Amino acid sequence: MGRNSAQRGLTLVELLVGLATGLVVLLVASQVMQAFEGQKRTSTGGNDSQTNGALAVYLLEQEIRMAGYGLFGPEGAYCRNGINIYKNNGAAGEVVMNALSLVPARIIDGGDGADSIVLMRSDGAADALPLSIVKNMPNPSSIVTVGSDGGLQEGDLVVLGDRGGNKVCTVMQLSQPPKNTGNGVNLVHNSGNGSPYNPKDPFPVAYVVGDIAFRYGDGTSFGRRFSVRCDHLVESDPVDVADAAVTCANSTPMVAQVVDLQAEYGVVDGGALTWRSATGDWAALDADETAQIRAIRVGVVTRHPQFEKTAVPAAQAPAWMGEATTDLIAANPNYRHRVFETVIPLRNVVWAP
Repeated sequence: MGRNSAQRGLTLVELLVGLATGLVVLLVASQVMQAFEGQKRTSTGGNDSQTNGALAVYLLEQEIRMAGYGLFGPEGAYCRNGINIYKNNGAAGEVVMNALSLVPARIIDGGDGADSIVLMRSDGAADALPLSIVKNMPNPSSIVTVGSDGGLQEGDLVVLGDRGGNKVCTVMQLSQPPKNTGNGVNLVHNSGNGSPYNPKDPFPVAYVVGDIAFRYGDGTSFGRRFSVRCDHLVESDPVDVADAAVTCANSTPMVAQVVDLQAEYGVVDGGALTWRSATGDWAALDADETAQIRAIRVGVVTRHPQFEKTAVPAAQAPAWMGEATTDLIAANPNYRHRVFETVIPLRNVVWAP
C-alpha cells in the first residue's frame, strides 16, 4: 500500500505570523478601549462636576435666603447691639463671646484662598415669633417668665433681648420643659449636664417686663459656616470652631469636588446697589453696615478629579472672583474646572425695617 506524503498542520512561520497578527489586533483593541474608557470617565466626571457645582450653589442659595429669619422685628434687629454666647465644649474647653455681632450673613475673606460664609437664623417655624417677658428678672440667673410657651421644649436655645434692639441679647438653653404656673410660663436655664450653653456665672444682663424671648434652635448648633476644605464644600459650627481653625477633621463634608468659593456683599447705600468684598471696612460689620447688605454674590469652582494627559481649555471665571480663582485654575491645566455664579437676596433683611 502506498504512503500518503501530504503533511497537515501549521508551520512554525505560519504560527508566528498568526500570533503576531493576533497581538497587533489585541493591542489596537486595547488602545481603542482605553481611549473610550478615558472619554467615558471624562464625560461622567464632567457630569459629576456639573451636578456637584449646581448642588453647592443650591445649598448655599437656600441657606443664604433664610439668613436672619426670626432675628428682626417691627423696629429692626432684636440684637443690633450684639449677643452674649457661652458654650461648654467639654474637653475642647469653654467658649465665651461677649456682645458678639449677630450678623445674618457674614463673609470671611480667604485672601489668596477660598472665602467662607457664616449664616445665622432661627430654625423655628411660627415659634420664631418673640414671647413677651411678663416678670422682671431680679438677677441674670433668675427664671425667665413669659406669657406662653411658644412651642418651646427642653434643650431649646432661647435668645433674650429688648424688642427695640436696645440691649445686648443673651443665649440660654432650657434645662427643663417650660412650666405653666398660671401666672406665666417659667423658663429654667440651669447650668450643668445637658445644658452646655448655660454658664455657671451668667452674663451680667437681666431682662424686665416688656423684653422678649424667642426660640433660636434645638441646641445642636448655633449657626452654619460654609468653607472649602480638602476639595469639598464643608459645614461647621461658628461657635464650636473658630473661623481660622476649620479643618477637614472638625467639619462636615457637604459637596465633593468643590475647590473654591468666593463671595461679595451686595450693598444698598443711597439707592444704588454696589458690590463689596469682605475686606477693609467690610471685614468686621457693624449694625449700620449690616443693615445696608441686601444680597450675597457667590462664585463656586468645581474640579473633575481625572488628570488629563494634555492641558485642557481653562474655565473662565468672572473678574470679580479675583486673581486667586484665576490662578487656581491656571495652576492645574490638566484638570477640567467648572465655574458657577449666582446672586442671592437676603429676603429677611430686605423686608426688615
